[in-house]
Amino acid sequence: MADRAAEPAARARTAALLLNWRKPQLTLQCLADLLVVDVPLCVLVIDNGSGDGSAAALREGIVGLAAAHPRHEVVFAALPDNLGFTGGMNHGLRWAAQRGLAYTLVLNNDLRLPPDFLQPLVLVLDHDPRVVAVGPTVLHPDGTVWAEGGELAFGPNALRLCRHGRPPRPREHGPEAVPFLPGACVLLRTDAAMAIGGFDDRYFMYWEDVDICDRLRERGGRIVWLPWVRVVHDAGKSSGGGRSPLRKFLMANNAVRYLRRRGTVAGWAALLLFDVLLWPLTLPAGPRAAWAKLRGLGKGLLGHRAGTADVQRYLPG
Repeated sequence: MADRAAEPAARARTAALLLNWRKPQLTLQCLADLLVVDVPLCVLVIDNGSGDGSAAALREGIVGLAAAHPRHEVVFAALPDNLGFTGGMNHGLRWAAQRGLAYTLVLNNDLRLPPDFLQPLVLVLDHDPRVVAVGPTVLHPDGTVWAEGGELAFGPNALRLCRHGRPPRPREHGPEAVPFLPGACVLLRTDAAMAIGGFDDRYFMYWEDVDICDRLRERGGRIVWLPWVRVVHDAGKSSGGGRSPLRKFLMANNAVRYLRRRGTVAGWAALLLFDVLLWPLTLPAGPRAAWAKLRGLGKGLLGHRAGTADVQRYLPG
């Protein structure tokens, strides 16, 4: 179902997709940030089958926020089941395409967004038709980098968020083409994303951003990171944190899924060394998370498709 909370935004060409799973106050906080940006938006807030009262809380909160910011349109959709990040965002991409919105902002609900963050991203897509995805520097709350784009790497999970944990590069640096942009905050050309079928639902959550950027680049698109745009990401709120069993299981399972489809010898070697042979070193930091990771690797090798049953197993309640 979908509820309209405001009249269509005048001249809006950009959709913003805000996915909620059992964190309505966090989602409403992010929505409040979105509604003061300097670009007219059509915002779709999606409850991803939370089943815990989130939908009612969101409906109530959206009414007040939308009324205070009539420049933007806010629509609410409640999905009956948890479709994962991929399924929820694909629902939103189809919605944006049906409305003829040129650009679609994909973002996590645990972001804090300055009012001027979106205009530079839109301008890049406006002025360079080769660019199909553009994203900002994403910071931790302490000001260090969470990601300046990402790349495959010889390391744990066979990938790396660029400059993770380090100071951000100067705003004057770049822009720079990167292999992928994390799905925490990325502006996509709607038609380009739809032309490749959106996110691959077989990933459910994690690694789907790597995969979609690969497919966009294979069609000749450029993936660009902007150093002069910065947002803040309190990562891992929906999955229980960076070392949660759920995140460890999904990252491991989907790393194997990705490598089975697109992996190189170096990628498989990295997985064998860092995630299998060195796995015992992860036990002291959290046995449950370590065992979840090992199980994810094994299930991935068997072709397991992650889904709601894994969420129920590793993130009860």
